[in-house]
Amino acid sequence: MDTKIKKVSLWLSALVLTAGIAMQAHAGPKQSPDSFITAFGDQAIKLLSNSSSDAAERSRGLRRLLIKNFDVDFISKTVLARHWRKASAAERVEFRNLFEDYIVTVYGRRLGGYSGEGFKIGRIARKGDDQAYISSKIVRPDGPPVKVAWRLRGRGGKWRIVDIVVEGVSMALTQRSEFGAVIRKQGGKISGLNAKLRELAGDRDKVENKVAAKAS
Repeated sequence: MDTKIKKVSLWLSALVLTAGIAMQAHAGPKQSPDSFITAFGDQAIKLLSNSSSDAAERSRGLRRLLIKNFDVDFISKTVLARHWRKASAAERVEFRNLFEDYIVTVYGRRLGGYSGEGFKIGRIARKGDDQAYISSKIVRPDGPPVKVAWRLRGRGGKWRIVDIVVEGVSMALTQRSEFGAVIRKQGGKISGLNAKLRELAGDRDKVENKVAAKAS
């Protein structure tokens, strides 16, 4: 009888431990989503409005900031949608790396147009412990505020940005539409899109090199 009780106790202990680990794995970030976005926004605006640094330096700083705060893996799958499942492992890796360069350029251009004093956080909507949607306004001293919404997902116990909605336009959905059109023109092949992104990356590097040369 004692042996049976011990076995049951061990089984229950294992069950409780497993449940506890599972709960920790699915627990949302401890930081509030609004404080995360406020910190990110302040850092981004400070970086991009720093006139003492050149364009190349700001680009490097922005890359570090975006990689730290954006869930590039999740966004990559989102913008490719069904095409992600059809892509080979090599095509996925190449796209993910090229897409990282792409969002640094595109999101940097979006945010770089704002030299405001900071954010004003608006409505916050939560879905479970690991998803949030935050409305905000970018305050600009020389123009009207810009409405920006942020979609967040928890990953590794931290918040990550998965979409920016500027004045009602989702950047992730816009990219999905644009990339889908490119893939269709390339006969449904991801390799065609990757080639276009490589071309864009090359053009961006040429522009940055020209800017750096003029500054030196």
